[in-house]
Formats: sequence, structure tokens, C-alpha cells
Amino acid sequence: MMQPEVLQQQRDDATHASLQLRLPAGLLWFRGHFPGHPILPGVTQINWAMQYAHQLLGIEAAFKGVEVVKFQQPLLPEQQVRLLLEWQPERGKLLFSYRVGGATASSGKIALCR
Repeated sequence: MMQPEVLQQQRDDATHASLQLRLPAGLLWFRGHFPGHPILPGVTQINWAMQYAHQLLGIEAAFKGVEVVKFQQPLLPEQQVRLLLEWQPERGKLLFSYRVGGATASSGKIALCR
């Protein structure tokens, strides 16, 4: 299994969306990262942010690079997380954050090709 379980998704407007996700222990991404203490890799978090931004916000621009990324706490098997997306079309930027409870687990700014 490569994708999280989407428990809820919402598009607030043309530039904002959020998803409630469950991270099943059987996700491919947990295997070997790290043995005995699986965590969701940062590259997967960035990929999912892009994927759901394309799906929910209709962003057609391609990935250019990551400008800022902060990993403040690991995302673990069976956690429920909230993914917040903000599209800034005039700047060509996608902002994302993964939240667990009230705390930010990771966040970043992705530059997209215009």
C-alpha cells in the first residue's frame, strides 16, 4: 500500500485545502525507514502534498524544488494527521503542513514551475 487512508478532505476555496489522513502500518514507506522505529520519510510527505494539491486545488504546475522544509516530529504508523495546503499562484509556491493534534509535525514551501 502506497497511499494513506483519506478520512476527510475539504477544499475551502481555490487556494486552500485540508485532509485528515490515517497512516496505516502497512504503508510501503515505513519498511526499512528505520528498522525497529518506522517513520514516514520526508520525501513521501512532500510527494503527498504535491499529489493532493494537484487533486484538490487543480494545480497543474510541475515540481521545481523545495525552498523550505522543517521536520519537527516524526510521523508514525497508525497516526492520524491533518495535511493543510495553501497554493500561492502569483508566487508559484505551495505551502504545506502536517499536524498531529495541535502540533506541527512538518511544514514546507515547494516552488513550482510556472
